[in-house]
Amino acid sequence: METTAGNTFSLQHALPQALKGCRAVEVLERSLAQNRLGHGILLHGESPVFLEEIVRAITSVLLQTERDPYEHPDCFILRPAGKARIIKIGSESERIAGEWPKNSMRRLVIDVQKSSNQGGRKVGIVFDADRMNMQSANAFLKTLEEPPAGTTLFLLTSRPYDLLDTIRSRCLNFRIPAGVETVAHEEWPSWVRAYREWLGMLLNGPSRQNVPHIMLGAYGLNARFQSILASMTTDSWKAHKGSLPEHISDDEMKAIEAGMSKGFRKQLFGEIEKETVAYARDIETANPGELPSIALNRAVEVLEKCAGLLELNFNQAAALELFFLQSLRIWTAR
Repeated sequence: METTAGNTFSLQHALPQALKGCRAVEVLERSLAQNRLGHGILLHGESPVFLEEIVRAITSVLLQTERDPYEHPDCFILRPAGKARIIKIGSESERIAGEWPKNSMRRLVIDVQKSSNQGGRKVGIVFDADRMNMQSANAFLKTLEEPPAGTTLFLLTSRPYDLLDTIRSRCLNFRIPAGVETVAHEEWPSWVRAYREWLGMLLNGPSRQNVPHIMLGAYGLNARFQSILASMTTDSWKAHKGSLPEHISDDEMKAIEAGMSKGFRKQLFGEIEKETVAYARDIETANPGELPSIALNRAVEVLEKCAGLLELNFNQAAALELFFLQSLRIWTAR
């Protein structure tokens, strides 16, 4: 459980400014300084960017390197693969010359069991750990139960309670706050204005004149949402793609891109909830006593339900369409 991190490398020094005051970072920094970092670390939070920045910084400290720690011979990384974004255990049919396939749980387990290439520590990182299937999770659990000497294993996830209880209980858990993140797309403010105008039509009540505008407005908002999400994902992927290791497979790349889209989608759904609440509060400010609290609560519940359907691979456009149609009923019948 001890580390060999010296005074040359500092976690606080390696992190971006936005994360330096984080409580979890302070605890991790203290554990590193006291050589008391556990062998299993679970980092969870809403921002995959923050999670990766922290694990990259800690890995740099543990491996005593100023270069990209992911390229270090004693750093072993496992990511979801394919559009389904599953972390597979690795099958016998995929073995080549006795070697388990790259980016499989069996390969990771074998790699961390070997002696260190550089004579120091070893680090294993599982991204989106909630995507482990049962076989992979059980294989990883066995490694946690009998951890290799001088090895630290990291699990990163936005859904910690999707992990096996036995895995969570064997790890030190750290929640990493997402911080204040704004939607970095030039079309989003315009979308928000259109959404508020649409809510205004609902609150004024449907009529023969405005029903077509309400329905067309809902479909227009949905189409623009999908366009903004696709654009955000494409731009971020182009910027991120060049920093990935050269040996990463096409399946891994597809999974990373899909994960980016999922993260942006979650952010945008959060923004819709925030704007819905803000709009209702504005009504209360303009007309005291008129806050449609029941409608607001129901609309937020529906939005959260639709977000939950997306986690079950429900069609993205259909989920948002369901939210708009339910919103129409809720706000016009408040």
